[in-house]
Amino acid sequence: MDLLRAAVAGGADIREILVRRELLSEVPAGLREQAAAFSGPASKTPLDEDSVSAGVDIGVCNQETLDHASSLGGSADVIFICVQPEGRLADVDLGSGVTFYLDGVGDPGNVGTLCRGAVAFGLSGLICSPGSADPWSPKALRAGMGAQFSIPVITEVEPRDLVGRFAALKAKGLGAPEVFVADSNGGADVREVAPAAGIGVLLVLGSERNGPLAEWHDARRVTIPQKRFDSLNVAMAGTVLAYELGRARG
Repeated sequence: MDLLRAAVAGGADIREILVRRELLSEVPAGLREQAAAFSGPASKTPLDEDSVSAGVDIGVCNQETLDHASSLGGSADVIFICVQPEGRLADVDLGSGVTFYLDGVGDPGNVGTLCRGAVAFGLSGLICSPGSADPWSPKALRAGMGAQFSIPVITEVEPRDLVGRFAALKAKGLGAPEVFVADSNGGADVREVAPAAGIGVLLVLGSERNGPLAEWHDARRVTIPQKRFDSLNVAMAGTVLAYELGRARG
């Protein structure tokens, strides 16, 4: 239900909903009104299993039906289908904000958690390489608690696409972002890094074992000093780095 509310708040195009009968009142009112309007102005009867709307189909069912339909394997309160937002690289404010670039982050739970961190700290967006997990997969959406609907999320972006975008920004007289690569094996202490003033930051995150897929030779490498061993997963590390780099920019 939290995902559904987040999708509605983010302006998602909701198409189908399947909800437990006793939780129908929890469905956002706007969606219920659409369904009720389609049933005709003379109809005052509650929604039931046969209820259908022009824009939103709302089906009311029992727990057994939800458990059968849910990818969770049980315990679902509501299932919905919406149109996946189609973000463009141009939607992301690379020139002035902080942006995540996930270059080989393979776990969808980590990708979803990074979406939450991006929203929490006001990042400009989250961009994924072809080698990263799908931020719109069920597991990523659950981990992100619907944060994907609140910021630009762009998928299938190669490093060369970003380089081309940087060149386009410079051609327009705009500043390209400064690129930082998270590196658990070395690099500058992120607490002591001062990003360049007046331009954006692109924070590159890779797999926990091997780092980013691309080389990123001209980027600055940053790390999080830890007391004993490297115990932060990529989602935790990315969230800490985003906070520190954003704070350093003021």
